Amino acid sequence: MGILANLFKGNSFQYEPKAEEEAEVLIREAIVTTKDFENNFLVWLEKGMHKGLLDYLNECISERKENSGAEVNVYFHESKNSNGFYFRAESPWLTEDYHFLVRLIKKKLVAQHYVQNHATREVIEQKGVLKTKEEFFFKPSLKFKRETPYQQLFGNVFVEHRINEDKTDLIKIMVNTYTDQLYKKPYDFQDFLTEICLI
Repeated sequence: MGILANLFKGNSFQYEPKAEEEAEVLIREAIVTTKDFENNFLVWLEKGMHKGLLDYLNECISERKENSGAEVNVYFHESKNSNGFYFRAESPWLTEDYHFLVRLIKKKLVAQHYVQNHATREVIEQKGVLKTKEEFFFKPSLKFKRETPYQQLFGNVFVEHRINEDKTDLIKIMVNTYTDQLYKKPYDFQDFLTEICLI
């Protein structure tokens, strides 16, 4: 079980299968963004194709905040040092839209003085189904390490995109913070939702 799965063991945010099925790792590699992908992403933004998806997520998040039992496609984990949410793919959006949404979130993180620490893709075959997991890990820029206590911004950010065959299954975003005296108090998670995910 991966580091992110361990964070959610034993709580309502957990969505992993109860027992791990036998799986064969087919690919494990660093993600390299192509020029074609970047060009298509810019067209997607210029045409405003991100707005409907972001509006929908904003609506789901608002409903979940108002009513924890609401039947909406957003699920939260909130604790002292670890906050996040995930949502499953829905029509009319395609896997390409979700790839571009992840790219948009990454762009917003960079604008907030984050640096991508790593980006990896793993493809496994499980019960005859190809499952892809793309993970991106962001940390505050090293310029915030020049003096203590360190500025941690919102915390370290994990973005995960899961794809079954060629269709997005879910996207998960986690923010993990430090509470020791070496770090300043992190920015509020609600501001993270506003600044990074919903504008």
